[in-house]
Amino acid sequence: MTIKDTSSDVSTSQESIRRLSRRQYLRASLLAGVSAIAGCNRATSNIQPHAPGNVSESVPTKYWHDWPTIDAGTPPLEYTARVGAPLDPVTVEYSSEDDPWMREHALLFERALDSLGVPSKLIDRPLNQLYAQSWDTAGLENVISMSSQGPDPQRGLDPNPFLMRLHKANPSNYTNYWHPTINELLDTQRQLTGEPKRREKLVGRIQRLFAADVGDIITLFPNVITAANTEKWNGYVPTPGNGYTGDAFQWTEVNLQPKTDDTAYVKGVTTSMNSLNLPWAAGGDEELRLKFIYDSLFDASPNLDIIPALGTDAEVTGDETVEVKLREGVTWHDGTPFTAEDVKFSTEFYIEENSTSQATFYKPIESVDVLSSHRVRFNLKWPDASFTTQRLVRSAIIPKHRWEAIDSPAQHNPTEPIGTGPFKFVRWNQGTRFELERNDEHWMFDDDWRATALGEHATRGRGIERIIWINVGNVDAILGALTQGQLDAVGSTLSNAQADRVAASDAIEKLSTESFAPVAVKLMHSCPLIRDKEFRIALSMAVDNRSFIEDVLRSEATLPEGENYISELVSPWYTPETHHYRHDPTEARRILERAGYLWGDDDTLHFPNEDGWAAFLERIRNGNTHKRREELRQPDFSKRAQTTEGQS
Repeated sequence: MTIKDTSSDVSTSQESIRRLSRRQYLRASLLAGVSAIAGCNRATSNIQPHAPGNVSESVPTKYWHDWPTIDAGTPPLEYTARVGAPLDPVTVEYSSEDDPWMREHALLFERALDSLGVPSKLIDRPLNQLYAQSWDTAGLENVISMSSQGPDPQRGLDPNPFLMRLHKANPSNYTNYWHPTINELLDTQRQLTGEPKRREKLVGRIQRLFAADVGDIITLFPNVITAANTEKWNGYVPTPGNGYTGDAFQWTEVNLQPKTDDTAYVKGVTTSMNSLNLPWAAGGDEELRLKFIYDSLFDASPNLDIIPALGTDAEVTGDETVEVKLREGVTWHDGTPFTAEDVKFSTEFYIEENSTSQATFYKPIESVDVLSSHRVRFNLKWPDASFTTQRLVRSAIIPKHRWEAIDSPAQHNPTEPIGTGPFKFVRWNQGTRFELERNDEHWMFDDDWRATALGEHATRGRGIERIIWINVGNVDAILGALTQGQLDAVGSTLSNAQADRVAASDAIEKLSTESFAPVAVKLMHSCPLIRDKEFRIALSMAVDNRSFIEDVLRSEATLPEGENYISELVSPWYTPETHHYRHDPTEARRILERAGYLWGDDDTLHFPNEDGWAAFLERIRNGNTHKRREELRQPDFSKRAQTTEGQS
């Protein structure tokens, strides 16, 4: 076989592609990629399926392990590997509601699969359906599922919000991924409460193993792009993952200073709230907005440092005990003093009543002891290294005197929610409007406190009086209202084109910040095709995420080092020495060919045949799914095919 040198052709083609629009880029890049590699692989016609010996001729998607979190007979995905047969379409699910460019991102994978000869089917799902799989431990409903990861503050403070999903016993392991060594390392590192350096080394090893294994495909860390009126307001604070105007942090809202007599800050959003019940919130935007009313025990600064909130100091006093000193002089919005009894009640109430939004906080807690009016001790079920980071930051403390008489808290909808947070409840019109007013007594409105917490971004002055969220319905309507002065900021993310368009107005500015939340392309590991590490590596090498970032996102994103869930913003947990399978679709096809895969006359990829099929079955067997073909001492089937052709 002669391999044509097409590097100059590809370079010229890519240069012309860079001058095209996003959608034109994807279509042109698809044609360029396919034409550059067409003919490199042996087109096999008249494939006669044959399984050698007593080997099974097909393998369905099934549970390959006993999963302690799964109570189901079969996974929700139906996909079967058959000896010598062409691959059925690989289903790729995404939500165009997730990010403005998510459909183009799905087309990026359609292009990558097509370059390998793999048919695909794109499925655009409502965002709430896509994220509902996070609670459906039976597994993904499609072979590939992609989504942005939320900017919850604790995800930038500790590696476990992402890494513990890889654990076999984690309810959020909805890819059915299992790596025995990673499981052991996860169990060890999460218990190292007093050994941060040792824990860092273990987290680094986990990342290196996962990246080399291509457990998922992490394509990019997208910048958070928004737009806001900078003519009326001063003091916007860039926060990683949240942007300047998101709801995961309140730094902008407590720091803004009006330049006019208008002191009501109005944000346009596209999603509404369903209730005012924070502990049993549906998650997402509803939970984040309600947290403006409540405080956590600790908070995350714009630099992703852990800083005091209701708790001023946390001390690990034993392997399974943590004592927290509480802030004094704090009152609930109705004037009732805040005490340690509120912390004990909130925590044990969440445990007893199975609070949905607070599970991350209370999961390792056995009980809470009140040591004094402003000091508590948390007694844990097991040592938990992330308790003083992600879990305490994830907490939301509610008033005992308002909740202790509630019989059915999951169905409760407070008419006037009371917290200790920086803003007080004013009104809520379901589906249209949510309004809060400032809590003058809150420490975040102290100029000196903000100067310490926000550094160069801190402002001085009285600040805003009210925040109002208006559900406009769609982004175009928000942008129109923003340019007309009816809104002050966009509360959701924008594409480059949207932000540039609205920033043409003198009063409006495009605002962009980096993010610690990746776009994760999750692979369903119960699927026999995905279980083959050779295929996973080939798929990773077929995805041109660098060009996507440069040409579609116009460099408004960070390229990860391999399949690395942890951003370089998340210090000290970031691991730069992870294996990176460079973009090389030609080599990706060679990997598949050496592993025994075949191509039909129409360039459709077929599962291996004959001895290649037996080798495929060996690779997807339990214990082998993390090993390369060479580690299993399997032959190079491309050489076998060439020998056979030569003899014929």
